[in-house]
Amino acid sequence: MTEMSETNDMKDTVPGLVVFSKAGVGVRGFFISFFNCLVSLVFTMFLASAVLSSPAMSKNSRVTVSKTVPGKVAAAKMYPWPRRNENYEPLSKRVAPPAGFKRVKVSKDSYAYWLRHLPLLPKGTKVKDYQGRVLRSSSAVSFAVVDLDVGKRDLQQCVDVLMRLRAEYLWWSGEKNKIAFRYAGGKYVGWKHWRAGLRPKRRRRKTVLESGGRRGSSRKSFRAYLTFMFAMTGTMHHVREPRVDFKDMKAGDFFIQPPPRPGSLGHAVGILDLARNSKGEVRALIGEGFTPAQDFHLLKAPGGERWYKLKPGVKVRTPQWSPFKWSDLARFRY
Repeated sequence: MTEMSETNDMKDTVPGLVVFSKAGVGVRGFFISFFNCLVSLVFTMFLASAVLSSPAMSKNSRVTVSKTVPGKVAAAKMYPWPRRNENYEPLSKRVAPPAGFKRVKVSKDSYAYWLRHLPLLPKGTKVKDYQGRVLRSSSAVSFAVVDLDVGKRDLQQCVDVLMRLRAEYLWWSGEKNKIAFRYAGGKYVGWKHWRAGLRPKRRRRKTVLESGGRRGSSRKSFRAYLTFMFAMTGTMHHVREPRVDFKDMKAGDFFIQPPPRPGSLGHAVGILDLARNSKGEVRALIGEGFTPAQDFHLLKAPGGERWYKLKPGVKVRTPQWSPFKWSDLARFRY
C-alpha cells in the first residue's frame, strides 16, 4: 500500500467506497463518512479472517509443520549415531495414523516423542544383517527400516536393540545416569558405573562391581558399554522387568517372551507409536530387531496393514513369532 500524508483533502482509496473530503461536509457528510469507514473495517476483518483460516495459514498447520516434528538440526542431536540417509525423514511423516484415529498426545521431551520421530531409511530399503547381507524373510514382513546402525558383531538383536533405543533416548534427554540394564538377569549395571571404571564380576554367586576398567564418558565408551551389555544379556534376562497393564501402555513398552527351553530363542518387539479414536480403540506401530543382528524395522500387521489393532485379552500376532499375550507386556525399569 502506498503511504500517504494526512491532509484535509485526503480520500479513502478502498475500492468501491467514496469518502467525502473532511472540509465542509456538515452533519450529513459526517454520518456518510462514518458509515463508509465502518464498512471498510468490516471488509478488512473479513479478509484477515479468510487468510488466517486457510489451510496454508491455519494455526494447526503451522504447529504441525514447525513445532511437532524436529528439524534436521534438532534431529542430529536427538539421533547422534552415524546415519546412512543424508535426508532426515521421521517415522511420523512416513506413517500417517489410520482413518478416524489420532496419535496420542505426548510431550516433546518424552520417550514416546523421541520414538515417534525416529529417522528412517529411504522407502524400499531392504533389511540387512550386521554383515551387510539382505535378509529376505525380514524384508518381506517389514514396511520401513529405521536408520540405526547395527554394529559389526552378531549382538544387537531383539531385546538388545530395544535397550539401545532406550539408552540413546536417555543420553539425548540429559538423563545419562538413568541408563542401566540387568546384567545376566540380576543386578542393574549402569552407564554411570561403566564410565567410572567399574565392571560387573561374579563372586560367590553374586554380581559385584569392581574397579579396574577403563574410565571414560565419550560416545565411544558409551557404545562399548552397550556392546558389553548386549553380550551379557538377552530375552531370558529381561523377563523380570516391570509388567504393564493395557490401560497404562505407552510407546516404548515391549512384548517379551523368554526362550521356551535351554538353547532356543526368545523374542521381544517394541511399541513405537500409539493412536486412538473417539471410541477408545487403540492402534500401534510395532518394530523389531531379530537374529542374526539386523536393521531395526517396522513390522506389517495382519492383513498387510501398518498399524496393529490392540485389544485387551486378544493376543498380538507378529509375522515372525508366536502370538504375544498381554502378560508379556513390559517396560524398562529405568
